[in-house]
Amino acid sequence: MPEDPQPAPRRRTRLYALTDGRTAAPHTVLTMDTTITAAVAEDARGGLPTEWQAVLAMCPAPGGLAVAEIAARMHIRLTPMTILLGELADRGLIHHRPPLEGAETTNVHLLMRIRDNLARI
Repeated sequence: MPEDPQPAPRRRTRLYALTDGRTAAPHTVLTMDTTITAAVAEDARGGLPTEWQAVLAMCPAPGGLAVAEIAARMHIRLTPMTILLGELADRGLIHHRPPLEGAETTNVHLLMRIRDNLARI
């Protein structure tokens, strides 16, 4: 009985190709806990590189994802991911917001929503 063929390994884009050899984003500096949301509609993403489209697809508004979570889901180290996301921000393809300040984290209603969302996972 012949064995099932193994799926071909997925080719990954080299990190320097994703970042065009850059080691820092030209204008936008992001931290690992910055929240990212897509700023362009799904139908406007056609001509973008595959990795950019993947980031935009996983960060729909209004929720979005943290930089560290995007990096983990895409299996890309944090530094190249921040450079890639900085490029997307500089081009206006994503919105980014800093993590909540200390005073904002004491909002009981926000904490209850976080608890409820975590319970759903």
